[in-house]
Amino acid sequence: MDIPGAAGTVDREALDKAQAEQERLLEELKKELQIGLKEIGVLRKELTVTVPAKIIADHMEFNYKELMHDAFVPGFRKGRAPRRLIEKRYGHDVRESLTTSVVGQAYYAALEKEKLDVLGDPLFSIPTDSGTKLVDFDEALQHLKLPETGDFSYVCEIEIKPKFELPELKGIPIKTPKIEVTAAMVAEQLLQRRKMRGRFEPVSAAAEPNDQIIADVILSVDGQEVKREDNVTVGVRPARLDNVPLMNLGEVLAGARPGDTRATDCKVPDDYERPELRGKEGRFEFKIHELKRLVPEELADFLKAWGFDGEAGAHDYFREQLEAESGDLADRAKKVQVEEYLLKSTQLDLPEHFSSRQIDRAVVRRIIEMQQQGVPDSDIEARIDALRTSAKEQVARDLKLTFVLEKVAETLSVEVTDEEVNTEIARMSQLYNKRFDRVRDDLQNRGLLSHLITQIRENKCIAHLADQASVEAAE
Repeated sequence: MDIPGAAGTVDREALDKAQAEQERLLEELKKELQIGLKEIGVLRKELTVTVPAKIIADHMEFNYKELMHDAFVPGFRKGRAPRRLIEKRYGHDVRESLTTSVVGQAYYAALEKEKLDVLGDPLFSIPTDSGTKLVDFDEALQHLKLPETGDFSYVCEIEIKPKFELPELKGIPIKTPKIEVTAAMVAEQLLQRRKMRGRFEPVSAAAEPNDQIIADVILSVDGQEVKREDNVTVGVRPARLDNVPLMNLGEVLAGARPGDTRATDCKVPDDYERPELRGKEGRFEFKIHELKRLVPEELADFLKAWGFDGEAGAHDYFREQLEAESGDLADRAKKVQVEEYLLKSTQLDLPEHFSSRQIDRAVVRRIIEMQQQGVPDSDIEARIDALRTSAKEQVARDLKLTFVLEKVAETLSVEVTDEEVNTEIARMSQLYNKRFDRVRDDLQNRGLLSHLITQIRENKCIAHLADQASVEAAE
């Protein structure tokens, strides 16, 4: 809330007094807070937080007292307006501001009181016209309102970090790999570069694996339409739509053409945003408008753009490039060995069925890894859809590794500097032949920048462990 006031000398005594009162109110909140915990899956809990009416009244009284010192009301000198006029003029803002602070403070107080080490942000359970829905903090504040009288309660779902012990981190056994650049590796590098300069173009042919369809998508549950989105781009392959896994989507869409309608049954997962739909049978319908297919840049155009005399010259160039990067390839092989050691040597329980947010963490990790390697966006999308749907072991591996390396980073006190982040973005810019600012903005807009920082931190941890490893030359 923007509290009205006038510029002037700061009353240090009054400021200290207000600060002390704020701290007292926070301690009172922690003491009187009522908390309910319910297990809803491995590493997942439902948290019910209740703030007693007296605590709300005390916070409200404090806010009004502070406001009365600085508020301007026409016809009255500063700080002289009656309380009833202050409440009438600023009551809505005070209550809205207090809602934000009470929800946030009560949440963190509950975590501290129950000694909960959470992963990510909570999702708040909010009643809507179509049923209960899970939303983030900002959206929740549009629905959560402090009552005029009585206690204030809200419910949220949280994910908990697992508790485990790290294995011995010094002297990890690894072998120095032999790196041999093959013709297949060279051909794959050339194709990746052509894909980066390629584009999805409309086709009238029947849909094939990894094509894209543009369609209106309708989700129905128990015969009732619950969600509709127009002009959605969907890959012809297994995918998760609205966090609902569709394992056979590639088969359903294969052979489709613009104008066709295809449908497939589904089961709503147990972490769907609307709890009343969880576990029910549903159906997705696709009304297809357009079909697109990735066309790599024509080889002749690619060779001309890069200044190669012929395809043999391109193969020679990329072979030399891969051989020059053999040290990076060797480091990457060592990294995998360190990761496998950490995974095999750490006892850590994971869920039998992963929530969409748990899958998303594994997916984001893979996206960043592939972007750091210069994998074309079209290939990234295909691999990510596979990870979201069928590669349960891969998700488990990546999720476990994320937990382990986070604890390694804490143990080793590994931090990441702005210079390291910018250096990595510059390297990625070179791989994709894009400007630095565009790559950075893209990462920021897609919410991937913080994950890149995490990835850099993890790579630093692995490099540190590799430096302290017990290295044996490969035979």
